[in-house]
Amino acid sequence: MSSALCSRNTGIARCAVSRRTVRVQAASWTKVGNTSELKSKGGKKVVEISGQKVLLVESEGKVCAVSNKCSHLGLPLVGKTAMFQAEVKDRCVVCPAHGTYFDLETGAVEGEWCPKLPNLPLVGKGPGAKPLPTFQVRVSEAGDIEVLA
Repeated sequence: MSSALCSRNTGIARCAVSRRTVRVQAASWTKVGNTSELKSKGGKKVVEISGQKVLLVESEGKVCAVSNKCSHLGLPLVGKTAMFQAEVKDRCVVCPAHGTYFDLETGAVEGEWCPKLPNLPLVGKGPGAKPLPTFQVRVSEAGDIEVLA
C-alpha cells in the first residue's frame, strides 16, 4: 500500500510506504532544463520530478523552484488554462486563484493570506496561511538547471 505523503528536509526524502514500513531515500539533483529555454517560456516552466510538479521561475536573474500547487487548496499556480497563470511580482509568485503572494526563495506568505477570498463568519478564509514548498536550485556555467528533490 503506497502513500503519496513525503517530506523533503535537508536532502533526504522520507516516504511512508505502508503503516509498518518507511522508505528513506536520498534526494538527488535532477536536470530539468536550461536558462535559455526558461527565458523563451517567459521565465516560468512546470517540470515533473519524482511525480511532483515543480514550477521553475526566473526572477531578477535568479532561478527558483517551488511547488506548482498552491498550499491553500492545491490548485496549480501555472496550469494549462489562462485562468491558472501565476504572475511573478516583487520576488514572489502570486497564486492566480487566491491572490496570495509566496516568496520564491523561502515559500513564506508575504502580505495577506488569500486576499481574493471573502472572510466568512466562523470559517474565515479556510485553512490558515501555509508556506509554499521550495526546492534548492543550481545553474551550471553552461546554463543547465538542476533541482534537488
